[in-house]
Order: sequence, then C-alpha cells, then structure tokens
Amino acid sequence: MAAPGKPESNRIKFAYYLAGWAYGGDKVALRAAAKSVLTSEYQKEMKGHIFCPECCVGLFRSPEDGDKDANGRAAYFAHSRTHRPPCGLRVKKRDGQRFTTEEEAKQAIDDELLVVVKSFMKEKPVAPVLPGQIYDGPVVEDIDGEPTDVPIKRHNGEQIKLPSRITTVRGLCRSFDKNYYKYYFLPDAQYPQLLSDALMDVSNVRELNEKSKLYFGRIKRIFKMGDGNPWNIQMTRLQYENDGDYQDFTLKMSIRDSKEHGITDASIGRIVMMYGPISKNGSGLAISDLGWGEFALLPAKYDQVLFPENAEPYQETLEELLADATGLTLEEIEEWMLDEEQEITDDGVLVGHIVNFRDDTPERVMSRVSGRTGEYTANVGIIDLDEGE
Repeated sequence: MAAPGKPESNRIKFAYYLAGWAYGGDKVALRAAAKSVLTSEYQKEMKGHIFCPECCVGLFRSPEDGDKDANGRAAYFAHSRTHRPPCGLRVKKRDGQRFTTEEEAKQAIDDELLVVVKSFMKEKPVAPVLPGQIYDGPVVEDIDGEPTDVPIKRHNGEQIKLPSRITTVRGLCRSFDKNYYKYYFLPDAQYPQLLSDALMDVSNVRELNEKSKLYFGRIKRIFKMGDGNPWNIQMTRLQYENDGDYQDFTLKMSIRDSKEHGITDASIGRIVMMYGPISKNGSGLAISDLGWGEFALLPAKYDQVLFPENAEPYQETLEELLADATGLTLEEIEEWMLDEEQEITDDGVLVGHIVNFRDDTPERVMSRVSGRTGEYTANVGIIDLDEGE
C-alpha cells in the first residue's frame, strides 16, 4: 500500500474526467464518455469527477494546484481509498496480467481492457471496390483475426482460445490516451501487458534481439541513401542515450514508406513507435524492413507521457495550428496529413506552410481544406508557431 501522500509510482499518466461521474456505473460506457487529462491539463472544477482508466475508482491530484508539491515532487494522480477493487495501476510495474478463467479473459475483452493482437498489418489495406462509387472512407487499421490460443491463465499455463485483432501501430498511437492502459497480448508473448509497460525506450536497448517488441524513440536527424528513387533507404536516427557497446540507433525504411508515415525533416523532434526486432547496423543498432502497420508517429500532444522529464506541458502544437488554418479538426489533421513543409523564397523569407495530405484522403475531407492548391495539397499561409506560447 502506498504511504499517505506518496505517489503510487506515478503510474497514472492519464486520468479520465467525466462531469457527474459516480463510482459503480458501467465501466465501458464511463470510459467511452470520458475525456483523458494529463496532470498539466487538470483544473480544479474536475475535482471529484476524475477516475482511474482501469478500475474506474475515483482519483485525486496531488497537489491540487501547481506543478510540484511542497517537497518538490511532480504532480501526480492517485487512487482514493474509498473503494479498492483489484487494479494493475495500484501496484508497481509487473510482468503482466494473468486470468483465472476463460470467462474472466473474455470479459476483459468485452470491457475493452484486453486486446489479443494476432499480428500487425504488413501491407497497406486495399480500399473496398464499390460498384459505381468511389470509396472515400478511412483506411481500415483494425480488423478481426481468427480465434487464437493464448497462455494467459494464472495457474497451470493452459492455453485458452480468445478473439484476436489484426491492427496497426498507428492505431495504437491515434487513440494513445485510451490505449495506454489497455492490456495487449502481443504476437508470441507469454502474457498480456499494459501498453504503458510493453513500450520500451530505444535508449534502454543494449543488445540484439530477434524477437519483435514495441519500441519508441525521438527522431534526432534524417538522411537518405541516394536521391530520386523512392525505394532508396531513409536512415531515421533516433536519440540514443546509452553508454553500452553501440553508438546509435536507426529506423531504416524506404524513403517512400517513411514519407507515407509522415517521417520527414519536418518530424525531427517527434516520437516514433515501432514493432520489430533489433539488428546490428554498423557500429549501432537498427529496426528495419517493417510492414505498413508496424511503425507510426505519435501525436505530439503525448510527448510528455513518454518523456516527462524534458517535455513542456502541451498547449498548442503545430498540428493544432494547422488544423485551425485548414479548417479541419485536430483529429482529421492527425489522421490524414502526410507532412508539412515551409515555403521559403530564395532570399530566405517564409511565405507559407505547404500541407501534403495522404493520397487516400477522402474528398469529403479535402473539400473542407482552406488554401487547397492541388488534389492533395494546400498552402495555408504563414503560421506563427509562437502564438501558442
């Protein structure tokens, strides 16, 4: 049990806020209706209306106001002591979750707390062919897989058959606040883990590993092996603070695939998530040759969750400013924008921001884009990035 006033290992990065919340309601409905908030986004009127993303017990923020308490500790969320149902976020980081019965595991799936991942998509999904129509819906990133035998019972290691999903890392990133505290049974895993526990910072990698895992890292610089051929390799170097035997860490993908996932010079400083094995790359380490659904950029607003020690509280990101300039919502920008580049004159004057959208962006989205200059491009003029500070 955590001592009074002591954070429970600061495991709760997101609280769920819902006006009128009361303990004991339908958990799936509560989570679906709630808004996730970071400690930096907490406001006093949320007191008494925030709850745990896993067990739905009430939470409190300590301190209620300010970034640090009287002892200099960063603000944190913790469980109230009124109710104490089992909860993985009340305890220190552990290997993973086990279930006593098949029914318990299936209930966790129904409650949207457990996802059995059959695989991550290797190929980009093909848009459905509709007679006499042009499909303009979203790219499918989460489909039903076959029932899968998984060894997740608590006692004898017996395998049980559970529904599975074929999904994408981008799908994990897009709803990161909702997925962060779900249990994922990843391919070839021995037990389900919270996504928060399954993710590994590349700076903590010290050796080769043939087994695929979920990794994340901040983009440091980008360089291309040759120019003009989209199939040439793009070397995306990630920050690698490690005193081990290797000097650097690189995501190696084709220029085409990197650009399609928004990994360009404009994304330097952003966080990328990857699912794959670790191989040697010269004097460093690398993840390479991933499938379409095995890597993605994390929306910038979640940076402080993975790098809390050097992230500023999230207010307005470039994506928000671009959303305002184009007339789209932030969610639409994050889903459909491929990349952004500055338009600069020969004498170095910034005259606009060119937004490039994915070539499968629906016309119902593109038709609302301000500054549209082509089928999948727009020039939204000058954006002052200091406006949000």
